[in-house]
Amino acid sequence: MTMRLAKTNAAGDRRILSAVRQIKAFAKDPDADCSCTLIIGELLAHLAPRQRAAVVQELFMSALRQRTKVATLLELLREVEQFGPASEIGEVEEAALIFDDVAKQAKIGSQLLKAFVASRHDILDAERTFHTKETGERPS
Repeated sequence: MTMRLAKTNAAGDRRILSAVRQIKAFAKDPDADCSCTLIIGELLAHLAPRQRAAVVQELFMSALRQRTKVATLLELLREVEQFGPASEIGEVEEAALIFDDVAKQAKIGSQLLKAFVASRHDILDAERTFHTKETGERPS
């Protein structure tokens, strides 16, 4: 995992990792269409602002890792143009499986970015509200 966890707050760090794992598991659900704002909001509601920020950062980094997986799979598909009617069925079937995997990995990446966007908006809104209360300004 790319996050650096502080030794001073082990319980809080475990909560961060738990939230990230739950969100990733949700993103990998093939039936999920990532109307996941409520689920993610619920997971993040119990975290301190620093912990929420760490979760949001990890969501973005996870999406970048998905991009790398998709790029690797697409590289494997470069040979498909060489296939023709005389190609062995096994080669064609393998290419079909790679296409399936590209779709799956791309969907997971999409879900992670949608979760990132939903979470980031919530955190930015919370920060604005906090700063407004701190300065005594009226919310815009």
